[in-house]
Amino acid sequence: MKVTLKDVAEAAGVSPMAVSVVLHGTGGKKVTVSEEKAEHIRRVAAQLRYRPNTLARSLRSKQTGAIAVVFQHFGRLSPERPYRTQILNGVAEALFPNEYTLSLCPRMMRDENGASIGDGRFDGILWCRPDFTEGSVDAIRGASVPIVLMHAPPGSILGVPTFCADNESAMRRVIAHLLPLGHERIAFVIDPISVSSVEGQARALALSAAADRAGLPEPEVLILAEDHSILSRYSKNDRPHSALICFSDELAGAVLASCEQLGVKVPGHISVIGFDSSWFCERTNPRLTSVNQPVERMAFEAASHLISLIQSQRDGNVPNTPVSSVYDCGLDVRDSTGPASQTQIPRF
Repeated sequence: MKVTLKDVAEAAGVSPMAVSVVLHGTGGKKVTVSEEKAEHIRRVAAQLRYRPNTLARSLRSKQTGAIAVVFQHFGRLSPERPYRTQILNGVAEALFPNEYTLSLCPRMMRDENGASIGDGRFDGILWCRPDFTEGSVDAIRGASVPIVLMHAPPGSILGVPTFCADNESAMRRVIAHLLPLGHERIAFVIDPISVSSVEGQARALALSAAADRAGLPEPEVLILAEDHSILSRYSKNDRPHSALICFSDELAGAVLASCEQLGVKVPGHISVIGFDSSWFCERTNPRLTSVNQPVERMAFEAASHLISLIQSQRDGNVPNTPVSSVYDCGLDVRDSTGPASQTQIPRF
């Protein structure tokens, strides 16, 4: 049978409240236990192999010790999908030393009414790459637990902290790299899932603004589904673009693989740029030029801030002004970009 706190108290010859003070840190100033008696209680608890009821403690403290990391479409972990691993590494580095449990919740934000947000299962929520629906926005605004957004611009939801890349400066660096190479017709490549995300829209707008500032035509947005056969047009003389800017390293890696299968030379026929500049970029063929977004550091700092919000809420000291952190991104030039092909469509 499971040993209870009352069993320990009877065996030690003390009150259950004294055991609770020593083993759980509860009881406040109502009960004082000497160090000698406390050591006796610990020794008896160890002999009886007492294990605290975590669920009961959570109900009493109204703290679960768990934080939800929300990916609306998680997929699977693999070397070709570095973003998720980077996020989890950064979050774990923040949570585990503080004795928080990490829970992955890919479906939470798909609830139409957002009912699962703040329903008591988690102390806080870190939401990665959100795409806001009316239901989820209303639920976030009314949530009883702290929520932090990753990859959403500052002010996306009033009062909610955000941690995101400086997409505007990142895309200006991309254009500054491509212009001297003769690239004028470029496209932004994104997958059907990310196209509805706040980050996907922000990146597309940032590239558009950077191109306009440089006097280039409006970049076309290519929504690339599982069928990549459309990329075969870049092996022909009338290809419409000379450079493809991809939403992520994962998508850029898939583009490179498809180009190889379709006989499209990179960077001979088309230049390709990713976003994140993860370790994956050194393994692609050719090595991938990519925007250097500090994903792991962003995840660590976002999770650390979430912990501070949880602790502040517990102590009744919730800050009035939300933190909004924007991260500068460099450009790591590798082998997937080169001079624009001379056989593309006429210049505009």
